[in-house]
Amino acid sequence: MKKFKKLILMVIVTVSIIPFFAKAQEGNYKHPIMSIDSKGKIERGGVVIGQITKDNVINDAKGNKIAYVDGQGNLVDAKGKLMGRRGKDGKTYHNVNGDLTISVKDNGKTCNVFDGNGDKIGNIHSSYKGMACVLYCFQNDMVMKDHSKMKDAKYACPMHPEVTGMEGDKCHKCGMKLTKASKK
Repeated sequence: MKKFKKLILMVIVTVSIIPFFAKAQEGNYKHPIMSIDSKGKIERGGVVIGQITKDNVINDAKGNKIAYVDGQGNLVDAKGKLMGRRGKDGKTYHNVNGDLTISVKDNGKTCNVFDGNGDKIGNIHSSYKGMACVLYCFQNDMVMKDHSKMKDAKYACPMHPEVTGMEGDKCHKCGMKLTKASKK
């Protein structure tokens, strides 16, 4: 009888814990949670999509310089064009039109990053708090070289055709290399 009671208790505890784990694993299916770790590695859905160097240069997955953050908190593309800036509070980021794009909330050694609607889009190591604007561009599939939206992507994932990008990119859902998209 004791063993049966222990078994019932374990089942009850397990069933009550499952929703917490399920909630923790939830993510925006269209835009998986992104992160910047303590070494500057930028990941989306477990796939490395870029790197931030110690001198605040943002590189794509291939190591090409695509942007940097200057000493005043401005996000500048590789050609010197201003793409956005950090707010005076150090916790908000705005595009060149002054619209709020993201905000950062401290969470100990890391910071949670939220889009303008308040939806969580990522988590970054606190040492990269000033680089949170990078997640906005990657989250919205923006070409950081000119800050435009990737409209007519020529490459797509064979398994997830809704995931598009440029030559050499990988799918953020499965990690497969994007292939040339067929014209329809």
